[in-house]
Amino acid sequence: MTKENNAVLDPQEIAALAAEMGATVANDGANNATRMPELKINTQIDDDEGRTLPRGAFYLKGMDKIAYMDTAILRPLSHTYQYLHYDSQAKRLAAKSVIIPHFGVEAISTNGEIRCGKPKNSELMEMSEEKRERFKDVTCFRQIRGLVSGVGKTADGEEITYENQPVILMCKGSNFMGFNDQFMKVIPRGRNFWDYTAHLTSKRHKNGSVIWYTFEFAPDLKNPVGLDEKVLESIKAIRDAIRGENKRVEEAYRAALRNQSLDHAAISAVEGSLDDDLVEDAA
Repeated sequence: MTKENNAVLDPQEIAALAAEMGATVANDGANNATRMPELKINTQIDDDEGRTLPRGAFYLKGMDKIAYMDTAILRPLSHTYQYLHYDSQAKRLAAKSVIIPHFGVEAISTNGEIRCGKPKNSELMEMSEEKRERFKDVTCFRQIRGLVSGVGKTADGEEITYENQPVILMCKGSNFMGFNDQFMKVIPRGRNFWDYTAHLTSKRHKNGSVIWYTFEFAPDLKNPVGLDEKVLESIKAIRDAIRGENKRVEEAYRAALRNQSLDHAAISAVEGSLDDDLVEDAA
């Protein structure tokens, strides 16, 4: 990583970019950055060929070769949220929201609703368990896009080195708050999170027969890194990809609203005709 040196870059441009990418500490909350490899934690004992796999190790889903890393270094460049509705019966993505930098932005969705139709948490808490069950397939993901470096080995023992490889982390459930609590909350106020890297490890959890793992973030606060032109171009590529994704979602949202309006107009027309028929029959 380079030493800190931001002097040659436009401060106003950086500030605007940071706000759009959710990089400012004040926010609690590849060419196509929405399709970059996903950094995941392996939970499988072995692969389809029976080779033993290291549980709790990191790997990149979407790469030609899968290598497993015990630890890694992450430099976050974007911190956003997105609601996804996965239809568990049809086994497909039913709807998705725009990607938002914080919850103050309205998460319009491809189905013409907000948050894919999921109520706010405060409203969910007041619902019965039966009513909450209707929204179980709608999940809010914390999305962290950035650069990862590390050394891993494939199941065959081949060593692979990653250096500033673009990745995305999709964090939900027990993994949702880790980045916020362990990284965002400890970064000095007034700084952007891309000024720091984090040492990644995984933590094993067990409840009865259920075993799962969470990301653990240890930011290196003593050695801030520089925002040079190369990293800035990576951030802009992510920004442009997110803008493109959001444009497609916004178009689908407007189309869904138009279809809803047409459906309501058709229903009103039918109801009006039926009312007229009933009036005529009663006369």
